[in-house]
This record gives sequence, C-alpha cells and structure tokens, in this order.
Amino acid sequence: MKDATRWRGTDSAWIIQNGQLKSSFEQINSNFYISTVSSLPADNSWQWWMQLNFNTSSLNYVDAYLCADKRDLMDSLISGYFVRVGNTKDEVCLYRKDPHKTPVLLIDGRDGITDHTTNILNVRVTCSEQYKWTLQVNDVVEGTATDSTYRAITVMGFVVRQSIASFAGKHIFDNVIVGNAPADTENIHVVINEILYDGDVEFVELYNNGTQPVSLSQLSIIREKTSGGLTDPVTFSSGTLAPGSYAAFTSDPDALCRQYHCTYPDHIYKMSLPALTNEKGAIFILDSKGDTIDVLHYSDAMHFPLAKNTKGVSLERLDVNAPTQQISNWHSASSTVGYATPGIANSQQLNAVDLTRKLTLSPEVFSPDNDGMDDVALISYALTGPGSVADIFIYNATGRLVKTICNNFLLPPKGFFTWDGTDDLHNIAPTGIYVVFASLLDPEGDVQRWKLPLVLAKRKNA
Repeated sequence: MKDATRWRGTDSAWIIQNGQLKSSFEQINSNFYISTVSSLPADNSWQWWMQLNFNTSSLNYVDAYLCADKRDLMDSLISGYFVRVGNTKDEVCLYRKDPHKTPVLLIDGRDGITDHTTNILNVRVTCSEQYKWTLQVNDVVEGTATDSTYRAITVMGFVVRQSIASFAGKHIFDNVIVGNAPADTENIHVVINEILYDGDVEFVELYNNGTQPVSLSQLSIIREKTSGGLTDPVTFSSGTLAPGSYAAFTSDPDALCRQYHCTYPDHIYKMSLPALTNEKGAIFILDSKGDTIDVLHYSDAMHFPLAKNTKGVSLERLDVNAPTQQISNWHSASSTVGYATPGIANSQQLNAVDLTRKLTLSPEVFSPDNDGMDDVALISYALTGPGSVADIFIYNATGRLVKTICNNFLLPPKGFFTWDGTDDLHNIAPTGIYVVFASLLDPEGDVQRWKLPLVLAKRKNA
C-alpha cells in the first residue's frame, strides 16, 4: 500500500509507515475508515495481509468491505458485503449489509482465530460468476455461501472499531489486491514442524513441504513479545532446505545434541534464535519480502494431557498438510526418543490413511501412553467440498458420553480430528471398547451418520 492516493476516508486516522497502512487514531469509542473504488463482485477476488496487535472483542474489530455502494463506509444506508475480523467470538466471518439493518451472516468462520495479542492474517475472498462466495484465512477455507443481492457496487475499504485510545497504531494493512492476481511462482511451502520452547536449550524446526529447494537465508523468524508487539526479524542460517527435508535452528547446537539425539548433525543450524516464551507464545516465519509463510501460536495446553512435567519436551506436528494452528495437529514428543527429534522426522506422525471413504478411523486399537506408537486415535475425513457441519462424540460400552470431539463444527473439505484418550474432564479414560459416533450435515441438507468401534488399550509394560 505504498500508493495511497486513491484511498480516502477518515484521513487523519491513518498513516503510511514502511509502505504499510497503519491506524493512528487516538480517540476512545470511535469508528474510522478508509476506502477506494475497485471492481464489481462477480468473478472476482479480494486479498490482503493484516496485523492486529490486540485481542479482538465486541468493541474492537475490523470490517473489511469487499464491495459497497458508498465511499463513506460508516453511512447507515450502506449496502454491500464485508468481512468482520474479530468481535465476541474472535472469528473471521463474511456478512451482507443491508440499509438500516443488522448485518446478515453468510459465512461463519472458526472461533478463536483472533484471540491473541498479535494476529497476523492473510485473508482471501472469491466470488464466482454464480455469486458463490468463498472465505479463506491463512489458506484455510472458513466456508462458502451463495448470495447475489448486490451486483453493481464497487467500493472497497476498511472500517475500524476501537474502544480505547491505546489501540492506535495496532491495525496494520498491506498487500491489498482486488482482482484475480497471477499465481506466485516463488511460493514457499515451508512449515513449522517442531518447537521446544521450555528447555535448557530451545529450538525451532522447519520442514520443506514443497517440490523446490528453499534458500534458508531468505527466511527469517520473529516472535510475539509478552508485552505485545513483535521482535525484530532474525534471518535463518545460510543453507538450502531440500524438498521433504528438516532443519532445526538453535543458539547452541552442541548443547542441544548433548541433551537430545541428533541423528543428522548437519540438519542442526546455529543462529541467534529469539528467546521463546514459556507456557504460551507465538512465532512467525517470514519470507524475504516480510510476508508471513507460517505462524504458530503454541501453549502448554497442546501437550499430552497426562504429562506431569513438559519442561524439556518438544511439541511435534502430526501432519504437515493439516493447518498449523489446528490444536489437534500437535502432540508431545515421545518418551522413547528422548522427548525431542531435532532435524529428523517427528516421533509423533500420522500414518497415511485411506481417504477414498468419506470418514475413517485409524488405528482401531490405540494406547495413549506417549511412547510414539498409536498414541492417538485419528478420525479422518475427505469431502467433495466445503460447507459441511460435523458432530463427533465418543461413547463407552454402556452408552455414556465420554468425550466431545466437535459439536456443530464447520469442516474444510479434508482434515482430521484426534482423540488422546482423555474424557471431557481431562482424565484418562479406562481401557475398554468405545464407539465413535459421527454425524455429518452437508450443504444440501443431507445427513450421514457413522458408528465406529474403537479399543483403548494399555501395553503390558505401561
């Protein structure tokens, strides 16, 4: 957003800093906006990068208008479509706005997306010729909806709602693109694969999930400060990360390899890794342009629930193809490998499952003892498209509800859930036979149900 000449609104409320649009309005309980004329909704796309350095709430959020009929985005007579980032449930949702009426919810995004002191989001919305809308946040499809109420509106922009003056400067926008942009041929598919944030020596591991080698020196890492805001970027060590390869980064490779088994020492890189916060925090991986490639908000709650002490235990990613921020995609490293696997494949990985069927359960017998072998039950699904809603519950042999896996959960086309063997009170369930009951409501209103048997076992030496 280096060229702001086409943008108009509450001009005194905005500044351009380092080529980014940034709020600067120090008035409590205020609304302010900025807008520009763009293009018609049908067969179009909108995408932008944004950073909100606060936990959103019902009094602090952003409305990103995709298309509206008025330049003044705060006009009560405005009509159009907008994405609300934040609000009570800290979600990202698509709405339709009618004059003098409460906005109509079209796509209900996942709760808790913006419940962090630093939120970095890449948002993309598309509208097909048939007026089918699709909302994506950080490459995760939040849902789809069809609405053609307004067809000839061309104003795009942002409206900020803030309750306190100290939020000035905490709304940042960049890389706003309206229209079907060409594909990025330099797209980097590097993901955060493992993190040890509470140990005598810390490390972050990356995995190249793409098909092309990546120069590590073009990547950098930042972390969220406990007081809010972000640290300065630190560039990774020089080297090349080949497709399907791992690289662990630490400030002291010798100390790391004395404490943990480093099978491939050349996969361990020395760098000035920012000190990671204990209990919870966030790290961001950036490319050479400063765009976010991957982000992980981690916490102790993502560890194995029965672990009494997780100091010195890394968090491992279960599936490199599943969303980074999916909590069920992380697990404590196995005790059998020494509680961390720097520079190699994780001890806790999900085996490939048969997704030719809509819903599968694997394995049929599991033992949640954190030994790295069948520690979780994997409930996988593969659908023909987004928009389905799922309920998944675990019952014991007498029919008593033991665990709610999800309730009224909007599903992306492909994904998984896990059961770690604990009940809804976070106690380990007794050994025995259980039933996974799943119900799926598709966008056409059809319902499918499954009852899948599952055995929770304990190994003889456990």
